[in-house]
Amino acid sequence: MGQHYEAGSETFSKPVTIAVSAESPASINGTVSEVPTEKEQKVTIEIPPPSVADDEAFTAALTDIINAAYSETEGGIFKPGYLRTSIRDVAKFLKAGTLAVASIPTTTSDATPKATSGRTPLGCISIKKLSENRAELGLFAVAMSQRGSGIGRDLLAWAERWCLENLGGPGVAIVQLDLLVPTHFDHPFKKRLDVWYTRLGYKIVGRRDFALDYPDLAPQLAGPTEYRMYEKTLV
Repeated sequence: MGQHYEAGSETFSKPVTIAVSAESPASINGTVSEVPTEKEQKVTIEIPPPSVADDEAFTAALTDIINAAYSETEGGIFKPGYLRTSIRDVAKFLKAGTLAVASIPTTTSDATPKATSGRTPLGCISIKKLSENRAELGLFAVAMSQRGSGIGRDLLAWAERWCLENLGGPGVAIVQLDLLVPTHFDHPFKKRLDVWYTRLGYKIVGRRDFALDYPDLAPQLAGPTEYRMYEKTLV
């Protein structure tokens, strides 16, 4: 939430390539089944070069992934028709270097004249630097087709590693994230995320009324909603 910082002299974590299966089931905590599968894909996680923002197919696909993920995970929180982000905003984040993206090489069958980067996005997570030792993570989304592959777990681990490298190191670097939670009904996915974040070492440090802090979005809410602020000191 809020404005994303413009990338400056910070050094970004090196791209990481991992082999994942699109078929292996996993729970929300990212524990992938050990049953071997035949379908594996080489997934690269990186903050891509700003030029990828000019790849219209890549940017549109990433926007669709984010909006589809949030439409599901925030179902019942916002009124029908609400979209989490836009192609324009995603392009801005890519140009600013604030979005880590998991992607695979674009296959010949998927290639289009507008696909200039040669990559197909599978998920993302944003990194917003707040101070010399603190950053906020957001826009955390994985393509529906990749659920259970462990990509979400790997994206979060990559973002935390970036923070360790750029925010003072172990015991100093702090990451925070927000979880939007309705107060007028129990949201099962939010409960699962709370368990997952807690298991990973995040602790709730505050709660705020979403409508009060974001009055422009208040009319889009389906009912009373708060956002819970989680925090973790990296080691």
